[in-house]
Amino acid sequence: MTIWWTTAVIAGLAGSLHCVGMCGPLAMVLPVGRLPRYQRAGGVLLYHAGRLSAYAGLGLVTGLLGQGLLLAGIQGPVSIVSGVLLLVYTLTNRTHLYRLRSSRAGRWVTGPITSLLQHPGLLSFTGLGFLNGLLPCGFVYVALAGALNNPTPLEGALYMVLFGLGTLPALLGIRFVPGLLPASLRQRLSPVLPVATALLAVFLIVRGLSPYAHTHPTQTPAANSTSIPNCHGPWEIE
Repeated sequence: MTIWWTTAVIAGLAGSLHCVGMCGPLAMVLPVGRLPRYQRAGGVLLYHAGRLSAYAGLGLVTGLLGQGLLLAGIQGPVSIVSGVLLLVYTLTNRTHLYRLRSSRAGRWVTGPITSLLQHPGLLSFTGLGFLNGLLPCGFVYVALAGALNNPTPLEGALYMVLFGLGTLPALLGIRFVPGLLPASLRQRLSPVLPVATALLAVFLIVRGLSPYAHTHPTQTPAANSTSIPNCHGPWEIE
């Protein structure tokens, strides 16, 4: 796994501390007990599969926008701007973004969530996870800033899936091991959140300033070619 893809996983791992506080309560109140015993583990996994699919959809759209920026030749400057905005976000009060969940922006999602909670089933668990992935969340926005700097929609989707996978250990842990991450421990680990965001911001700025900003972050441009003369003229080898 390259450094670029690793940033998505690190953002997910760091953001999972926030997710435990924001998404954890929903994961804990899932009506798993109303499912047949043999379906309970599957219901929890489907819930998280739905959440990851929502992240993938967001990444797909964001990656499509990133592809357009790449074709327009402005992905480098956008990478710099994304990094600067993330640094500003890190250095200022971030709580207002976290509160979006209870604002009007999130009410169109919370209504269907309430309805699905009243009708438990494997499909409803998947839907709950998908809707949860669409809820306004500051750290999802951080990950989307990274997804924006991918050159194709599929890679944008992959970036967001890796972010979602990074959140799984904590969210699965609190479901199956209650008390795994108590509030006191999360408070001591809370400095990890701004550090991870700042690191991603610096990475985006450095990448935007790089002469290779127009290429895929995991590849180097094939600008250096070697000419081999022969009787029919020069051939170039990438």
